[in-house]
Amino acid sequence: MARYELIADNHLLNYEFLKIAIFEETKPLYEDRPHVVQAWQNEAYMVRPHEAQQNMPPEGAVASYRALFAFFTRTVFLDRPITKQMIREAVELYKDLIRTLLADHLIQEFPTDGLKHSINQEKIDVALQQEYILGSSEMEYHLMRDIVTKKDHFKENQTGNLTTEILDNRGVLKGLAELRPQDALTQHGGSDQQTMWLEMIGSTLNSLDEMTADLFDLITYLWMVSPKNEDGYIEFHSTDALRLRKLKKRSSQGKEMDFREEDRFNVMKRVAALSSIWVSMGDQKVQVLNTENMEDSELYNFKDFQRMFEVGKIRVAYDKKSGEAKGIYAVQVKPAAILRPYIDGTNRSIGTLDLKVFQYSHYTQREHKRLTRYLNLQWKIRTIKGTLTQAFKISTLLKAMDVSNRYTQGKLRDKFEKVLDDLQQDGVIRQWEYTEPLEEERIGKRGWVKNYWMKLSVRIHPNEFLIEENQNNLLGSSNPIIQNNMIVSQLFPKEQEFAPREVAAAIEIPHATINEGSHQQALELSFEPEDEMTLTPEALKERIDLLGISIRQSALEMGISHSTLSRYLRKESKRQNKNNDKKMLSWLKNSK
Repeated sequence: MARYELIADNHLLNYEFLKIAIFEETKPLYEDRPHVVQAWQNEAYMVRPHEAQQNMPPEGAVASYRALFAFFTRTVFLDRPITKQMIREAVELYKDLIRTLLADHLIQEFPTDGLKHSINQEKIDVALQQEYILGSSEMEYHLMRDIVTKKDHFKENQTGNLTTEILDNRGVLKGLAELRPQDALTQHGGSDQQTMWLEMIGSTLNSLDEMTADLFDLITYLWMVSPKNEDGYIEFHSTDALRLRKLKKRSSQGKEMDFREEDRFNVMKRVAALSSIWVSMGDQKVQVLNTENMEDSELYNFKDFQRMFEVGKIRVAYDKKSGEAKGIYAVQVKPAAILRPYIDGTNRSIGTLDLKVFQYSHYTQREHKRLTRYLNLQWKIRTIKGTLTQAFKISTLLKAMDVSNRYTQGKLRDKFEKVLDDLQQDGVIRQWEYTEPLEEERIGKRGWVKNYWMKLSVRIHPNEFLIEENQNNLLGSSNPIIQNNMIVSQLFPKEQEFAPREVAAAIEIPHATINEGSHQQALELSFEPEDEMTLTPEALKERIDLLGISIRQSALEMGISHSTLSRYLRKESKRQNKNNDKKMLSWLKNSK
């Protein structure tokens, strides 16, 4: 077996060492999948007769490694001599693309294990670390998302489909939504996969709730920041949603296992529901239609209905022992054309969405979810308009929360204040208060809620980090999170026929020479004072991880903003701030 560490970074690689270098430099991406690493290692350190003449692993080689090798030699470095350093830099640049490219191969090669792993793991790690994701701040986007939470609004129309109107906050008709579960069947997959998908879409109406809106946001976010395949799909894994929700995994004899199959099913049936919704909006993006005094035949004068989300291949997990299908773990999915203008292109408006919205219960904390989404949208709008200090009318917030009418007058006020208190305690907002003292003598009198309390206003203060992130507009062209968000077909064509090509003669790699004149240095122990602690992103990240606290909590303890700390850890700070450096270094020295 070749001594890989003896190959110099800048030496040109012959075929034998090229196979090894591609494996060794890509291996860190799959360290959590030892079966993949082992299969690739066996392939990388083996050269068959006549293989070097073809400059390509043959048809019988491990398919995923063969695709990986072709990615570097036939795409990234076509007709160019290659070094270790070039491969290392390409892996860092295209790591997300590599995961997307190899996903199908790995599932086919390791069907009982491949589906447990999400190619979005790093993106979910980042979201959990920074405690927010990005989403559209366009009103039409929010109207379409809101409709997936209101199953009671859908009524059967003349064609037998369930339909509802899409209304803005003034009651103006903006479009229609229709459930078409019969049109949500995907053409991909075998009979067992189709059966499972059919079972899921059969409960489409009952799957419309606040958790479905969470998945709406998560899928569009992942689509914005992930490489797509040649058909524009991304891979969405049920684990992505379960991790953001911070659900507990199953345990057996004190050992943590995996997420429950029921939890995965609850995620994927809502994805199926999203693919069953068809939407028809006005002929123009911002067209306003006045529905007053219009005949029924005129009321629905919209362009053709379009699917909200499209689903490609379905990923079914199978039991290792019995071979029985366990459930749908992942799907290929993409927002359809009606949604893409709001999340793609130069005219989109992007804001932040606090990750706490995923962790509130869609059963018992529905109002928390809805108010969090509404406020995050308002922070973006008010940041642009410069009206962050403007108060909110209580009646407006109650409408956004869609509070149940089962609450009596006193209970309604208690519920409202409890939700705001929870959001403040959870760090979703910084603080809230009434804009004027309550006249307690009016509380409890007949009609006091409608005639007095609902007309009052509250002032809600956003977190500083959220405003900073909105101002930075993180999805700009300079943002590294989407800098390499390229369609796979642009780098790796569908055609997988690898014809032989002429290459430069193989260059033998000499072994690294060791300077025999060098001498070992004697190890001397001394009791000199320790070096002054140095502030680095790595040291700070290590301490935060060691303490097991969030970046937001760490920033609060340091006395700096969440976004400042987050950018420092990601090495994205544009200029050094000595005052912030002092605070971070002081925290690093004193934190235990």
